[in-house]
This record gives sequence, structure tokens and C-alpha cells, in this order.
Amino acid sequence: MEKVREDIRDEIKKRIEQRDKYSIQLTIALSAIIALASSKPDYSGVLIVAPLVSIYFTVLIMYSYEVHSTAARYLREKIEPALASLCATLVDMEWETYYLEEDKKTPGIRHIFFLMMLPIISAISLVYLWLSDSVKLGWVVLLVTTLMYGVSIILIFIWQYHGLKKDFCIILKTFKKNHKNKGEGER
Repeated sequence: MEKVREDIRDEIKKRIEQRDKYSIQLTIALSAIIALASSKPDYSGVLIVAPLVSIYFTVLIMYSYEVHSTAARYLREKIEPALASLCATLVDMEWETYYLEEDKKTPGIRHIFFLMMLPIISAISLVYLWLSDSVKLGWVVLLVTTLMYGVSIILIFIWQYHGLKKDFCIILKTFKKNHKNKGEGER
């Protein structure tokens, strides 16, 4: 049982490291696109791929958060209670349970940041292209890419909304359980 917990904690640590690498790669890719676009007026059209790069890395980062949350929930709900029972200790002493119950947090301090940067990066690059390069790229190309990126971003937000809603329900359930247990202890 201890080995299973160790394996899952290792997976969580790998996911955290993976997200750090993805965010670095995203920053480098967007910096390279901006540098190329600003190097010559003829290259400004390259900004059309900035939303695509942002979507790609944001989806990778969001999926990594999803796996991390699932692993943490598995530890909290299955492994940690079993270990606490075997060791005759309180489940509150286990890390994932403690982290959720004390701080009312689930994994993902930067989750919202990455999610919010996606439409911001897309909007800035597309608005710039619409205002400056619509003649070179063609309004049809800009319209199609704007619509494709817009639909993609909406789908990502819907996917993430359901995940965030699930995390909020877990926090609320834990809060209610703790509040009920504290109320029973005062009687």
C-alpha cells in the first residue's frame, strides 16, 4: 500500500515538473513568434499561429492538471484512508487529505492563469492582425482562423468548467464533512 502511495506521489511530482516544462516551452514559442513578427513588417502575419501554439500548450497543461487532480483524489479517497487504518493514525495526517481539508485547495495554483492567458494571447494577436494585416492575409483567412480559434477556446473553457466545478464540489463536500464532525465533537 505504501508503494502505491509512493508511485502516485511520484506521478503527481512528474505532472508538476511537466507543467513547468510546458509553460517554459509556451513562453519560448510565443517569444519566438513575436520576435519573428516584429523583425520585419512582412513577417507580422506569423502572429496567426500564436493562438494555435497557445491552444496546444494550454490543452497539454490543462490535461496535466486533470491527471494530477485525479491522482490526488485517488490518494485522498482510497489510499490514504486505507493507510491510516492500517497504521491506526488519523487520515488527516496524510498529505493530500491535509492539503484539501486545511487549505480548501485542490491542485492547480496556476491553473486559472494559464486558462485566462489563452483568450488574451489569442485576442491580442488576432486583433492586431485584423487591424494591420487583413489585406495581406486576406479577410477570409482571418475570419476562418478567428472562428476556429474562438470555437476551440470555448470548448476548452467548457471542458475546464466541468473540471473546476468537480473540484469545487470536492472542497464543499470536505468542508461540510469537517464542519459536521466538529459540531458533533462539541456536543
